[in-house]
Amino acid sequence: MNGTKIKDLVISIVSYNSLNFLKECLGSIVANLPDVEYEIIVVDNASSDGSGEFVKRDFTQVRLISNSKNIGFAAANNKAIKSSNSKYILLINSDCRVYKDSLDRLLNFMEKNPEIGIAGPKIINSDGSIQLSCRRFPSIISAGFHTILTGIVPNNPFSRKYKLADINRDKPFKVDWVSGSCMIIRRDALRNTGLLDENYFMYVEDTDICYRMWQKSWKVFYFPYAGVLHHIGGSSSGGEVRASIRMQKSVFYFFWKNYKKSWKVLLIPLLVLVLGFRIFVTFIKSLFK
Repeated sequence: MNGTKIKDLVISIVSYNSLNFLKECLGSIVANLPDVEYEIIVVDNASSDGSGEFVKRDFTQVRLISNSKNIGFAAANNKAIKSSNSKYILLINSDCRVYKDSLDRLLNFMEKNPEIGIAGPKIINSDGSIQLSCRRFPSIISAGFHTILTGIVPNNPFSRKYKLADINRDKPFKVDWVSGSCMIIRRDALRNTGLLDENYFMYVEDTDICYRMWQKSWKVFYFPYAGVLHHIGGSSSGGEVRASIRMQKSVFYFFWKNYKKSWKVLLIPLLVLVLGFRIFVTFIKSLFK
């Protein structure tokens, strides 16, 4: 962490070949700046689409951190976190757009609830529907059924339970974890839990940090009075199969990390079969697109 004067909010945006989305994201933030002292940091993971040059040219007020290679989502955000000094950190994907007053509402909510370590806003999909962005921690059994069934019968009871699909989202409520596509983190809580786990290249690092928050007695909340638009997949690349492989590797690591010292480790071989099946289904679907 640097020695500069502490700010109220640092906004960290990780960019990787998502120039058009990044333009929209930064534009929406600058148009809806919070009424506090803030800093915006873009961490560019060696984009080849001119993202870094765009930030330096068109958003001179934004601090750019340029990586020589793609180091992943968690590691890139950690660079912004470690190089800044603020009370709160907002992690937001480059394929997101913030709505009016959302940043101020998130900050006010955190200020009024000092026991909360992380909060996630209501996230809206590109088609206007509400994204199921707050969820339960998956058990190996429930995760297995969800993984197998969600690509075949998306509305199955295991997936609905995991995604909290039947929960009223009109008011704030405690949740196990919220999506890392946009979350606000209390830095004091992050000091307590440690930074994002860089063993996750992409995916599941949000589940992991929320899990550690609860372990350290910090609460995680869903806060629907702040809204963010999210173009799902806009900040990732490499195709559906590669994304699925990364996702399943991250899921495996989460379970191994957290359950390897319990009896649940006996279920790991079953989990490997289930995750492999999910990759296979994704591959088959990709052949018909």
